[in-house]
Amino acid sequence: MKLNTMAAVMSFVSKIENESAEFYQDYARRYPKTGETFSSFIKENKRFEKVIKQTYFGVITDTIEACYSFEGLDADDYEFVINSAPGTTLADALRMALEMEDKIEKFYLTVAELSYSLMADIPVAFKRVAKKRQDRKFTLQSLLETV
Repeated sequence: MKLNTMAAVMSFVSKIENESAEFYQDYARRYPKTGETFSSFIKENKRFEKVIKQTYFGVITDTIEACYSFEGLDADDYEFVINSAPGTTLADALRMALEMEDKIEKFYLTVAELSYSLMADIPVAFKRVAKKRQDRKFTLQSLLETV
């Protein structure tokens, strides 16, 4: 699915933040060892979506939305698979989380780059969230090394 407008990007932001939160919620219940960390990620996801949407709605106008489009941004490049099979180990869940976070981080960085000419605030918000996603990957990698 091509993401040609900021409205489409905003819809995709909601999708990836909600789906990744569901992933963390599922595995927080299954693995108490990571429950606190995963629960904090769920709260962050809500903040990430809120920050991005507030920034977008605070600077965008119908005129800009009608005249601005993205080239080469395809949601399929950033889709991730969530495997909730009962036998999934914690190590497997952490590997899936790393892959998911990597795709989400790349999406945010790409949108930041493509929206640079739109308004200064929008790419800054996307870069900030991408940085937090990168930090998550370090946390997840550390957890994986202890499993």
